[in-house]
Amino acid sequence: MNSIYEQITNTIINQLEQGVVPWCKPWVCNGQILSYATGKQYSLLNRMLLAEPGEYASFLEVQKAGGRIRKGAKASRIYFCKPLVKEFEVEKDGVITKETKINFIFKAYCVFHISSCTDLKPRWQREPKEESENKIDENAERIVQNYIGRENINLTHKAEDIAFFSPSRNMVQLPPINMFKSSNSYYETLFHELGHSTGTPNRLNRFTDAPEPFGSASYSKEELVAEMVASFALAQLGLDTKTTHNSNAAYIKNWLDHIKGNSQLVISAAAKAEKAANFIMGVKTE
Repeated sequence: MNSIYEQITNTIINQLEQGVVPWCKPWVCNGQILSYATGKQYSLLNRMLLAEPGEYASFLEVQKAGGRIRKGAKASRIYFCKPLVKEFEVEKDGVITKETKINFIFKAYCVFHISSCTDLKPRWQREPKEESENKIDENAERIVQNYIGRENINLTHKAEDIAFFSPSRNMVQLPPINMFKSSNSYYETLFHELGHSTGTPNRLNRFTDAPEPFGSASYSKEELVAEMVASFALAQLGLDTKTTHNSNAAYIKNWLDHIKGNSQLVISAAAKAEKAANFIMGVKTE
C-alpha cells in the first residue's frame, strides 16, 4: 500500500494531468468547501483534494442527519494532519547548531458530497460574489491594509512589468490595478507577494539567510506556498480564479514536474500556505 504522502500526491497529480490546478478552483464559491456537521471549512490541503465545492459529511454524519447515501456514490478521502516538530543538535567543525525536522501524522476519513445523499440540503450555503473587473474590492483592501499596517510593509505601485517582495526593504511592489487584465488578477498577484512576505525571520521564518537560486527545490517550494496563499485568499474573498494565469499548460507542466519528484512537497507547502494565509488575514490558530 502506498504511503499517505504518495496517496495525497497522486490525487494532486491526477488533477493536474486533467488540466485542473487544485489550489486554484475554477469557480466562485466564497471558498466554501465545508463540513456539513460543523459548517467549518476544511484545511487547505483537504480543500485541494475535494473535487466539488459545497458541503461534505461522513457516513455516520449522514445517518445522524436522517439522510441516506445514494447507491453507487463515491466517497472522497480527506486527512487530519498534525505536524510533529523535533529539534536536535548537529555538530559540524566543532560548532553545535540546532536543527528542526517536521514530520506529519495523518488520519484518513471518507466523506460524501451531500449531493450524493438523499434527504439532505445544504446548511451553510452563501451566494457567490460576482466579479467586477478592475475595481477595488473593499474586503480584500481591508485585509491588505490591516496586514501591511500591522507588519509595517511598504506597498508600492509602479507602472513596470514586475511584481516582487523585497525582504531587505520590507516592500511589496506591483503594477497598478489598471494594468491588469482584471481586478482578480491584480489581487492574485498582490496576495502572492504578500504570501512571500510572511516568510521573513520576524514572521513565519521560512527563508534561509542566503537567497535561493531560481529553479532550485527550495525556490520552487516557496513559490508553491505563495501560489497557494494567493488562490486560497481569493477563494476566501469570493473572487473568481478561473480567469487567472494558473490554468495554462506550461504552468501545469511545471508543477507536475516538481510534484512528481517529491511526494511531500504538496503536503508541506499546503501546511505552510495555510499558516501564511491565516497570518495575513489575522486569524489566530492554536
